[in-house]
Amino acid sequence: MTKNCINLTFLLLLAFLFISIVLIHCAALAPPKIQLQTTMQPLVPEGDENFSVQEDGELVYTEKGMKIVVKPMNDEKLNKMFPGISYKREASTNPYTYGNWIEPELGYTPNRFTVFVVKVFNYTKPKVNLDPRIAILKTDRGDLLHSYVRDQKEDADREIRSVEDVGHALNFESYYMQARGSSGVERQRFENRMGLVRQTLYVDGPVFKGDKKDGMLVFEPLDPGVKQIDLVLKDFVFEYDANNWPSVKKDIVFSFTREVKKEKAGETDK
Repeated sequence: MTKNCINLTFLLLLAFLFISIVLIHCAALAPPKIQLQTTMQPLVPEGDENFSVQEDGELVYTEKGMKIVVKPMNDEKLNKMFPGISYKREASTNPYTYGNWIEPELGYTPNRFTVFVVKVFNYTKPKVNLDPRIAILKTDRGDLLHSYVRDQKEDADREIRSVEDVGHALNFESYYMQARGSSGVERQRFENRMGLVRQTLYVDGPVFKGDKKDGMLVFEPLDPGVKQIDLVLKDFVFEYDANNWPSVKKDIVFSFTREVKKEKAGETDK
């Protein structure tokens, strides 16, 4: 009886030591907890009275009878927009972020996209129009990015695409079809994401007098080394002629500085 007790105690001790070694080894291999913080600050062109900055960081362009408001959105803000679906790790259906899922090899949650909220207010003009399909994002590294659209047909129909974009789908339908599994749960997750995209993405169409329109402009994620960006709303239409053809249009450029920080255990790495 005593011998059996000694053997059992010895086995339990070995098991405890083995589990302890495994836990210590796993802890050593596990990536540290890091939070990626991306901030953008608006830049007002010197001498251009059409631009102004609001207290919440929105950059505003104003012309007689209308205005455009652009607000850069980091992942924290985007997750707060959809709190009920963003904090479910792999099951998150937020279409614009990875939620609170952590990339194991990185040790933090990477940016899924680069996102802006754009609002167009038309006070007195008959109608104005922003075509989000031809909006582009330029960086100080020389990148030229085109906006994401809703589906494959809309992507195929637009005319402006750079050489680098050939063969590269820039629509949410293709993007999330690639990530969709064959199970019913995965198909439902795909539909939930696409439903939110259809509700929130900025789409082409005029804004008539006394009306307003808002939505997301979405681009590929940026390299952490990007320090400045220009969001170019190409060929914004201010006026139409008697035949309903655009008669006054121009590019409007919204510029921002950018800073990316990795926060780890109370420290900040830029």
